[in-house]
Amino acid sequence: MNTSKFFLIFKREYITRVRTKAFLISTLLAPLGLLILIAVPVFLSMMDTEQTHVIGIQDNTETIYERLAEMNPERYVSYPDTPVDSLREMVMAREIDGYIRITEETISNEQAPELFYRGSGGLSLVSELRSDIRTALQNERLDRAEVSADIRDILAMRTSLQTRRITETGEETQDTMALFFVGYIMFFIIYAAMFGYGAVIMRSVIEEKTNRIIEVITSSVKPFELLMGKVLGVGALGLTQFALWSVSGAALLAVAGPIAALMMGGTSGTGAEAGAQAADLPFNIPAIGIETWIVFIVFFLLGYLIYSALFAAVGSAVDSESDANQLMIPIMIPIMIPLLFIGNVASDPDSTFSTITSLIPFFAPMLMPMRVAMSPVPMWEILLSVVLMVLAFTALIWLSSRIYRVGILMYGKKASFGELFKWLRYN
Repeated sequence: MNTSKFFLIFKREYITRVRTKAFLISTLLAPLGLLILIAVPVFLSMMDTEQTHVIGIQDNTETIYERLAEMNPERYVSYPDTPVDSLREMVMAREIDGYIRITEETISNEQAPELFYRGSGGLSLVSELRSDIRTALQNERLDRAEVSADIRDILAMRTSLQTRRITETGEETQDTMALFFVGYIMFFIIYAAMFGYGAVIMRSVIEEKTNRIIEVITSSVKPFELLMGKVLGVGALGLTQFALWSVSGAALLAVAGPIAALMMGGTSGTGAEAGAQAADLPFNIPAIGIETWIVFIVFFLLGYLIYSALFAAVGSAVDSESDANQLMIPIMIPIMIPLLFIGNVASDPDSTFSTITSLIPFFAPMLMPMRVAMSPVPMWEILLSVVLMVLAFTALIWLSSRIYRVGILMYGKKASFGELFKWLRYN
């Protein structure tokens, strides 16, 4: 391979695309989207716009309503002697949002309480009502059983489980559920990148082919050099964009956290921790280790190389994007299959199933970074996955280049899978 020509193609692909408006806009929009995700929950938590739903209580026992009224006097209204038909008409007339009937059978647990409502409030309202009714009934049953205060305190106890991860060096680090969200985020970033940057490669090949530019280029550059230059040039573009997103995202988190804390009246915490406190999240955003970032970048790049080689082969075999739909199916299937595995891998990152699927070159770009973010993965598994992906890319780029060298000069004919196999055998 002529390295000077290769780097010339690489430089052209990178410089041309990094100066486009699409690159600049997408690079700016991602941090803006992150800022919106931070700002919206904060502003929503500051705005007291929660609607109070009025629930009528027909308490035939004359004991439960008082307990409910103590919990939320604005929500619960007593209708002891109102007929059921009248309560139903009040719900239909939107005078109240719903009603619940309480009887002695309800307290003795012979009959479950029923909520009749129009559906307003959704699942959150039903969950809150269920919790209030459960608490009121439990306290009434304890009073009737003359249970002592000590037993009441025991029943009211809630024990939480604190988790700490022991590293390979024996150090203890705080483990949080946020690590699972980090894994999910990494999965979907790489998942979207496979489609996004692969499509850039395919459109580039189609554009040069339809404009007949490729005929001039191939007169002085070998198809393999041209394909590698395109693939690595757009790959460098993707890494540049991710680097800019990481820097701007970290800056936004550092600035937005304290601002959010001040707006919410917080007095402690800085950076991401303050932002999490301000948004009242159940966890603090964890520090992501350098090894996790390295794995993310390596697997993003290798995954991109594998799929971009396939996208380039498809682009060289068609004259327009609409003609590529049929040939895209074999590429889309291995990208989408990891979506079926995400639940199994997230529930047990160290299982045999998670290990095997994260070693398969077509699935590894999404699943291995997710595993590394959630749980310590043996180094031999990471290295084996990298080796398998490199071998897969080497084989695919060789096969794709054989399709590419024929397809880029084919015009006016929609290639089928049979045609592609013939192109592979051409000398």
